[in-house]
Amino acid sequence: MAYLPLANILHHKVRSLLSALGIGCGICMLVTLSGLSRGSLDEVADRWESVDADLIVYPRGWGQNVTTLSGIGLSDRYAGKILEDHGQIVERVTPVFLWPMRLGGQDQLAAGVDPDHWSSLTGGRQLLSGRLFDPRGKFAAWLQRRLLEGRADDESAPAEFNTQAEFADPDHCGLELVIDTRLAAKADLKLHDTVRVANHDWKIVGIVPAGGMSRVFLPRRTAQFLFGSGSITQSTLLFVKLRPGVDRDQAARQIRRIGQEVVQLRQYRAMLQQRFGIMFRYVDVVNAMALAVAFLFIMNTLYTMVLQRTREIAILKSCGATGWFLVRQVLGESMILTAVGTAFGIAVSLPVGWVVEALTLNTVTITWEWIAIAVGAAAAGATLSATYPAWRATRVDVVEALTLE
Repeated sequence: MAYLPLANILHHKVRSLLSALGIGCGICMLVTLSGLSRGSLDEVADRWESVDADLIVYPRGWGQNVTTLSGIGLSDRYAGKILEDHGQIVERVTPVFLWPMRLGGQDQLAAGVDPDHWSSLTGGRQLLSGRLFDPRGKFAAWLQRRLLEGRADDESAPAEFNTQAEFADPDHCGLELVIDTRLAAKADLKLHDTVRVANHDWKIVGIVPAGGMSRVFLPRRTAQFLFGSGSITQSTLLFVKLRPGVDRDQAARQIRRIGQEVVQLRQYRAMLQQRFGIMFRYVDVVNAMALAVAFLFIMNTLYTMVLQRTREIAILKSCGATGWFLVRQVLGESMILTAVGTAFGIAVSLPVGWVVEALTLNTVTITWEWIAIAVGAAAAGATLSATYPAWRATRVDVVEALTLE
């Protein structure tokens, strides 16, 4: 009699197929949405952790979370001060100016950096094609002369000149971008293309492998001037590379004496998850609701089948079928429908994740952990959805069912 659940399912092919598809859609949502939310955040954290640095220095009073910092906030003088006061433990200080720029249909956190520090932000990744912006530092030197030369202090003010024309001058190379391969593929951008971003025309001069801190790199002086109200003396944060063997906790405490906030780079992932952890809960709630609807559909299907087979159930009981036998039949039908739907949902989630990554710059990470969670949730849902229909089957009155016309 083990074939009865399968036979009953095949007897109602369309209804069974729709039930399995409902489960498949719920499982696909669970695996894909969880992979999208967690995968995208992990990908951002991985890119930041690829930076060749140990500490992040950012302005005190800007909160305990560096994941949303951008714009001016930290005087460049602190870079020299850290090297001067802590040169025995600090190997390198990299000032970085962060600013959101929309490319490829999504906001990118562009990193303004000096050419000689650029490789530290890419984790040592070399250009695949093209060259680095402002390769000989001519633009930075020219802009510093225009703004700072002859001044008594290093506070700058906007200069009166045609930014687009003079920054884009081939002798200056100020409006140039280096982008990573993933952004280039998504936005269909190639070497030497010109893009309109932040009210200026930028030339793409280099392509770097994906995996660096940002997908967009530009000259720090350009970022400071255009997005920092004309100031070229302040950056967003500083990356500090310690000398080999230096204790990070102790170094952070020492450098914090300059009056700014200091955190370890490896804390960035925890900060990112803390900042956007609400998104995980939202996605989990949506997944739970989707699965609940799918299993309610399964329950309705099984209950309808029980009502339609009242005479058959009565005959089985009259032939000696026990209540546990009937429960196993209903539970077997639920498990078969759920197994087919779960397999379909997991199989579909793989191409769906690929399509999401192809159409966007988000990352979908489908892990065995979430596949196991999906299978466990499906098994639990199948059991719960079969509970009431199975109970209803055991309550069929044999005499009443067999005397019905």
